[in-house]
Amino acid sequence: GGGGGGGGPGSRPSSPPPPAGGVVDGKQFFRQARSQLSYEAFNDFLANIKRLNNQQQTREATLEEARRIFGPELAHLYKEFEQLLSRHAV
Repeated sequence: GGGGGGGGPGSRPSSPPPPAGGVVDGKQFFRQARSQLSYEAFNDFLANIKRLNNQQQTREATLEEARRIFGPELAHLYKEFEQLLSRHAV
């Protein structure tokens, strides 16, 4: 008998580090959020982030609020937001 096989993981980093700025700076993300959320919801979301930037609330509270704003139908946006925040972990 005999046998063999092999393979290599093909992963290469291709995204540049995010630019310095506020706590969250995903321009692409905000464009998406704005097109998916209603005017009021988007404003809620911005106020939520402003509170985080001003250290008026924790990251956990911010995520909690974001989850409420996005709801189950925009859970993918929430996930993206979560990743944005964790990249800027304080």
